[in-house]
Order: sequence, then structure tokens, then C-alpha cells
Amino acid sequence: MGKNLIFETIPREMHTGVVALDKNGCALYANPFFLKSFPVDGGIEGRPVAEFVKSERLLQSVGAFLEKKGGKSEDIEISEGNRFFSVRIVPIKDKADFSLMLFLQDITEEKRVETIKRDFVANVSHELRTPLASIKGYSETLLDGAMDDRETLREFLRVIDRHATRMSRLIDDLLILSRLESHQMTIVSSPIDLGELVTSTVKGFEKQSRDKGITLSAAVPDDLPKALGDRDRLEQVMVNLLDNAIKYTPSGGSVIVSAAREDGIVRVDVVDTGIGIPAADISRVFERFYRVDKARSRELGGTGLGLAIVKHIIQGHNGKLSVESAPGKGSVFSFSIEACK
Repeated sequence: MGKNLIFETIPREMHTGVVALDKNGCALYANPFFLKSFPVDGGIEGRPVAEFVKSERLLQSVGAFLEKKGGKSEDIEISEGNRFFSVRIVPIKDKADFSLMLFLQDITEEKRVETIKRDFVANVSHELRTPLASIKGYSETLLDGAMDDRETLREFLRVIDRHATRMSRLIDDLLILSRLESHQMTIVSSPIDLGELVTSTVKGFEKQSRDKGITLSAAVPDDLPKALGDRDRLEQVMVNLLDNAIKYTPSGGSVIVSAAREDGIVRVDVVDTGIGIPAADISRVFERFYRVDKARSRELGGTGLGLAIVKHIIQGHNGKLSVESAPGKGSVFSFSIEACK
């Protein structure tokens, strides 16, 4: 294999954008990865770099190299639209000619993960700070002498217990979500009676709904086929969806859970007459810590992780998850998994 063929093949197969510029900043060559990332109509050769790259930072750096006609290689990060690139600028000097090589690595996914991690730490810190501050405040007041009043003591201990329970639930949900996202919590599918699971879960919430003045019912056909799934994980899905439906449905409302067979799948719907979700928030309700009404959710004891857990469990079943809602009219949370043949 000739040297020229080798030097042509390497950049062509690289998953890094490569573009060569002449001493005037016009393109001499660009590999397929670069052209895919920065598409240009009519070819790229002979065109100024500013015609296919919009990043001011990169253009300024390229301009500085061209003006000095050299310098040391430089590494910078740029954003182009909604993507991010790590760019290495390498000057090449050959006798009287001068040119630049740009190597662009797409780091959009790394940036996205960094943002998720940063937001996650910030959210966890925020969620733990509030109950910890309350526990500390009430315990300090008791230690300062308030526990001599038995009625005050009882009330303060009740508040401390409530916040400690909330912290415990948050930590439990964080551990579950972490195991699901890292695939440490395996989904073991086997034929299960989804109708029985729906009925038994609904019975477990009868007291909670009755205490709140909500009508709770289940509608499961007798001929509902078994489904392929992990019973423990799907029970967790049902518990989270029912808990949410009851929490956000005012007294006098209703929650109905139904199951049906549809073209090789079993579908479960949790229908409530609750406060509903604005259209702008529907696409985000399955995100970690996302709440439509943060103050109300915390008041009701929510961790902000329940629906994220539901999403990961249903994804682990290769199932489908959806929500339909409107403010003041209630919500319908649905999931479907494969039915047994």
C-alpha cells in the first residue's frame, strides 16, 4: 500500500473531524466526519473557514495563527449550535507555505453527562438540605429547653420523624434509580398475572384513598392474558403510579386502574381526576427531580424520583410508557408490556 493511500485512508476512517486550511484560511481538505458535522453545499475546497464554522472563538484562534504564521499547537472547546467540540489547532509550516490542521472531536455526549451529574448533585443537595435544616432546627430548640413542655416535645418529635422519613425515602429511591441506571438491578421476566397484580396493588391503597375521600377502583377483564415481566419491578411501577394519582387528586375525586389486551401487549392505565399537568411539563415529568409544583410535591412527601424509576423499569421491559393530561381535568398514565402467547 502506497504512502499516499495510507495518508488518505486514515483521516477518512477517523471518528474525528479533520480539516486542512491554507495560509489564507481556506479549506484544502476535509474528511467525511468533518463534512457530516459541518455540511456545506457545493463542496468545501477553496472556501474560507468562516463559511462552514460559526464559532467566534475558533475563528479568532485561527485568525491569530494565520496572522502570526505559526505558533504552538492549541486546544480549545467550542460550541456549534447545540453541539460541543474539542478542537486541536496544529500549525504546519513547509518552507514559504503555511497552513493549519484542525482536529475536532465531538464531545456533546460528554458535556450532556457532565450536566446531568452536576444537576444531580445540586438536586440531591437541595432535597437533603431542607429536611436536615428542619431536623437540626427542631432538635436544637428541644435541647435549649423546649422538651420540658411535653406537648411541644411531642409535636417537634413528630416533625423530626416526618422529615427523617422523607430523607429515608429519598435515599431509598436514589439507590433504586442508581441500580436501574447502572443495570445492577436486573429485570427477570416470566409469565405473570398482571390483572392480579393490578387488583392486589389497588387493594393496598384502599385505606389511603378512603382517608382522603377518593374513590378508587380497578377494571380488569376475566380473560386478560398473562404478561412477560418482572413482578417485583412492575409492582413498584404500580405503587408509584397509584401513589402519585392519589396524592394529586383532591377529595371527592376518583382514581381508576384498568388493564386490557391490545395486539400482543397488555396495557395498564391509571386514570385520575386530579390537578393535571400543563402541556409544557408533560415531556419532562419522567425526569429525575422534575416536579410540576415543587412546593406541593414536597408538602405531600414526594421525592421527585418516582416517575423516573417507573420510566427505567418499563424501558427494562422493552415496554412503552405514556401520559395524557390537562390542568384541572386529571391525568392518564399508561404502560404496556408484551403479552404471553
